[in-house]
Amino acid sequence: MKKNIVKVLGLGLLVSGMASCSGYLDRNNYDTITPDKVWQENKLINAVLVNLYSSLKLEDFNYWYNEGWRLQNPSSMSDEAQGSFQKAPAFDNGNATYTYQDELFAITFADRYKAIRNCNSFLEQLETATTLDDAQKKALVAEVRFLRAFDYFTLVKRYGGVPLLSNTQAYDPSHPETLQVPRNKEVEVYDYIVNECRAAATDLPVKRDDANKYRATQGAALALLSRAALYAGSIAKYGEVQLDGLVGIPASDAQRFFQLSYDASKEIIDSHAYSLYQGNSNKSQNFCDLFTKTVNGNNGEYIFQKQFDVAANKGHDWDKRNAPFSYRGGGWGCGIAPTLELVEAFEYVDGSKGTLKLTDDEGNPVRLSDPMELFKDKDPRLLASIYLPGSPCMGSNMEWYRGVIAPDGTKYQATSQPSGSNSVVINGTTYKTSGKDGGADAGDASKTGFYQKKFFDETISDLNMGKSETPWPVFRLGEIYLNLAEAAYELDNSSDALSAVNEVRKRAGIAPLGTIDMDKIRHERRVELAFEGHRFWDLKRWRLADKDVSEGGLNGFRGSALYPWYNVSDGKYTFERGTNTPKQVRVFLPRNYYLKINASDMNSNKLLVQNPGYTN
Repeated sequence: MKKNIVKVLGLGLLVSGMASCSGYLDRNNYDTITPDKVWQENKLINAVLVNLYSSLKLEDFNYWYNEGWRLQNPSSMSDEAQGSFQKAPAFDNGNATYTYQDELFAITFADRYKAIRNCNSFLEQLETATTLDDAQKKALVAEVRFLRAFDYFTLVKRYGGVPLLSNTQAYDPSHPETLQVPRNKEVEVYDYIVNECRAAATDLPVKRDDANKYRATQGAALALLSRAALYAGSIAKYGEVQLDGLVGIPASDAQRFFQLSYDASKEIIDSHAYSLYQGNSNKSQNFCDLFTKTVNGNNGEYIFQKQFDVAANKGHDWDKRNAPFSYRGGGWGCGIAPTLELVEAFEYVDGSKGTLKLTDDEGNPVRLSDPMELFKDKDPRLLASIYLPGSPCMGSNMEWYRGVIAPDGTKYQATSQPSGSNSVVINGTTYKTSGKDGGADAGDASKTGFYQKKFFDETISDLNMGKSETPWPVFRLGEIYLNLAEAAYELDNSSDALSAVNEVRKRAGIAPLGTIDMDKIRHERRVELAFEGHRFWDLKRWRLADKDVSEGGLNGFRGSALYPWYNVSDGKYTFERGTNTPKQVRVFLPRNYYLKINASDMNSNKLLVQNPGYTN
């Protein structure tokens, strides 16, 4: 077997969950360490473990399709948002259509199976370690089994069934074909993940000390089980079986998976190891704080998180890529622009529908001195998740308006991004036709009137690439409550479903529901988990993505805007819906529920079968 080489100097701080390793890794300088040394020294064993964590493919702040400038992430490719930048697929031509790409958010088999192989090798070679007792080995085995299950979940939610390899493969130059393995059925992969998570949860600690608090715990393993089993149950209920089960799960397995998800979710909640964050009495600020660097993930709600550290050259770019136009400090910024559809998905605090009231009872446009008045009494999570026209931001207010209206009713619309010449002279007075953060269809600024606030660090002093440290929540208790609600409802347990959703709404500061149905559960996921990478995958597992936008799907979706207009006659704002934003209309095909397997992966394993609807 080819020897594994571990480059210790390149590790730095563990971003995925083992910040405790940084202290002793810096004590000595090692060039390369061979396996005979690794398994005889605890700190080197942990160094290998650091690499396994670091190799996880997490859909975090740095997760984009192709280059980051294209602004294609799970939020902008769902109905949550658009990408502001014009010169990118899906976002550059309002007269065209965008068909979801065959390899959107693809992960090559070569990449993930390298990580899986390293996990398998770790588990096998750990047995030779002489410096660890049986209890220590047992705990490390559980930890690596969780990481390997995570790698398989990364694959199965994209491709369906993939080859299951639980042991390292020995390479025989005379018979290289022995390394070629066929795909397992999708249900077998999900069962494997569930079983691995259950086994790992048995031997992982409920909590860790401060030095190891970002490593996997029992809760992390159960959270992955909760999510994976929920996905599998949905695919079984709403999908179809193809290629003799390589993709799709038999409908007869739906209830079994929903029960597994329910049980894991309930075990996490009943453990009382985590709680919904409630550190601030102001409901909006409380929800905002949950996702800030200041609270830093140590909030009692995060079950498993990805930490960042600028000093260790492990920062991220989110703030630089997503700052509203006037706050971006020259270049970049503007990033993800939430849609009006998402803004209106947030209800009012009394539980009434969240449609904005742009006209009065007589049909006349409402006239407001401050655009923020339009959002009065909306769900506090809206103000915490999205920068609205007039939202406070870093000592001033976000300013986005479409143009000005003269006393005679003539509209003068912004024609360029805020740094351009957007002005008009009316009755001898010059007025700007754009807010400092946008208003036109041209340029890089938001085209919807909104910017993403969730995760934005208003305290950052160095707004540049790689200078952000806000942690990413891989699993948090808010999701687990909603996983339980969905699984419970699918199991005809409406009582538990209603109770779980209302726990989330109570923390949010919004009226509890009196009755529950699947639409309400899905709605709650949409607003509570916005921008956390769930919506795109939820639409896929529910098999809604290929439906028309009128049915909650992505076909025909473009994304709407809110257009505030400044009225010269009285200094007040009126509002319009912008339904023809300069973005492509989207087309999601049934084959897009599973990705096309990369040609290089197909060529390297002749036993692989391509997914339905694609050719090699």
